[in-house]
Amino acid sequence: MKRVFLQQNQNRTVLELLRAQGEYLDAPCNGKGTCGKCCIIIEEIQKADPPKPREKEVFTEKELEEGWRLSCMTIPSGDMYVRIPEEGGEQMHVQTEFIRGKKEAGDGQGVSVWEKEDAGDRQPEFIEKKRTEDNQQISLALEMPLESVDTENSTYGIAIDIGTTTLAGELISLTDGKCINTAVCVNHQRAYGADVISRIRAAASGDAENLRQSILKDIKDLVGILLAGQKMDEQSTQSVSKIVIAGNTTMCHLLLGYSCAGLGIAPFTPVNLAPEKMTWSELTGECEDVKKGISIGEYGDGGNIRSTGEHGDVRNSGNIGINQCAEVYIVPGISAFVGGDITAGMIGCDMRPDQCEMLIDIGTNGEMVLSAGDHFLVSSVAAGPAFEGGNISCGVPGVPGAVCRAVLFGKENMVTKMIGGKPAIGLCGTGIIDVMYELVRHRIVDTHGTLKEPWFTKGFPVVPGKIYFTQEDIRQVQMAKAAICAGVEVLLQKAHIPYEQINRVYVAGGFGTGLDMEKAVGIGLLPSGLRGKLIPVGNSALEGAVCCLTGKKEKNGLKPEKITTLSNEINLADTEEFQKLYVKHMQFPFY
Repeated sequence: MKRVFLQQNQNRTVLELLRAQGEYLDAPCNGKGTCGKCCIIIEEIQKADPPKPREKEVFTEKELEEGWRLSCMTIPSGDMYVRIPEEGGEQMHVQTEFIRGKKEAGDGQGVSVWEKEDAGDRQPEFIEKKRTEDNQQISLALEMPLESVDTENSTYGIAIDIGTTTLAGELISLTDGKCINTAVCVNHQRAYGADVISRIRAAASGDAENLRQSILKDIKDLVGILLAGQKMDEQSTQSVSKIVIAGNTTMCHLLLGYSCAGLGIAPFTPVNLAPEKMTWSELTGECEDVKKGISIGEYGDGGNIRSTGEHGDVRNSGNIGINQCAEVYIVPGISAFVGGDITAGMIGCDMRPDQCEMLIDIGTNGEMVLSAGDHFLVSSVAAGPAFEGGNISCGVPGVPGAVCRAVLFGKENMVTKMIGGKPAIGLCGTGIIDVMYELVRHRIVDTHGTLKEPWFTKGFPVVPGKIYFTQEDIRQVQMAKAAICAGVEVLLQKAHIPYEQINRVYVAGGFGTGLDMEKAVGIGLLPSGLRGKLIPVGNSALEGAVCCLTGKKEKNGLKPEKITTLSNEINLADTEEFQKLYVKHMQFPFY
């Protein structure tokens, strides 16, 4: 746990004071007190308010006596020391899988949930690196072995996917298109809320620059990790000369310092959706130096490039760095809620309008694309953060100890599997779907979504005495799955395309990669008419960013700009069919 000194400042909460000092604390609900996850320990409890009713729900009486509080509800009455638990973000790990190439649709099961976990167990171990000198840590997920690189003749590029929860990046040789390194880190904007709406509101409330600096720091850290440890020729002066960034519209607006005001109210007007080009120094605001090899840090001893970053975290990048004049390309978006990450995903999946296929990216937003003959139909639904563990009482991101698989035997014995084989700490997205499916299949939850007795009041014991799945958790899943399923059906109806004509459906994103497709269909998250056509493709946005970087996948001749002009958005909020289908899909299937 990290000990932090806070000075009392007017009527500001501990969460606000921590943010002002640049301290990261996970706050998925952005300080509303609903998620119950911005937990701290106050060393001198007499300097804090009495516990609020919500805090009495979250903590036991003993924990309250020990000083446990919700930082968003605690206002200091004087200067104080607080301790931030490791679960607050200091040692957050990120689990992400990248799947290269298309997969053929199988028998409707997708990849077995247990097979996928076993396959994941054979991947290289997570490698932790310090995020700052304050020992905040991030993880390298599935770090790839170094390829043989011609350092004298090669130049390098970096592809980055800015997700709402995580960032992912790849270091690419532009000579031969080989991936040199892959890295993932947490998007620390989570301190301002788990979803884009929370961050839009935070930006409108005066935190826009804090959000921008947060994502810039994460990008610099990600780049530093990608470059760290590269054993290049000491005489090499080659550097990263091109960077491609894909992200949803809100993430890109926050990164570029654009106002998010138009994204938060109808008619939801972005400042800009066109592709953006700039230099690295223009993006980061660093003083420009055209000398190759200088970036993120400064020259170290012996001419090696050393990255010191904002917090003094020294990284030796082995004479390969970012040229300050390196071109940065932001992939264009389609609408306020269908951004450049979806444009990149369409490129990554090599989609064409005449292929009769779909792309569905399930996260805090559910974006979907349908090939409709001579154009694409696109749309987005607000699924909420339920599929990423947000707004779920026992929900956590995909971290070691998160329940990722669950099977119920009888009506009492829930058998679970945790990421990394660690003790259970909560449910991540795939675990939530598994638990939901088992409760519906065993009729512990009825078709209306009501948890039966004796579990209605306290919740069903997934891990008895520790993790309970509550009635409110079920409602969160209901709303999210109804929105996704209804959105898919509306697109098909608008295009007059029956399920039978769909050739394949790419299910993208970290959540979609680990999803048991049969269970997703089994709870009504995805329409049963798509059974047998569902293909997990992993991080399609990052794949598309790599394609933009290398130009290696332009078989159909569709550049990002062309894709955006061929895409027509369906606004589901104004669609009567969506409202009807949403109500219909709130129901669970009957078993």
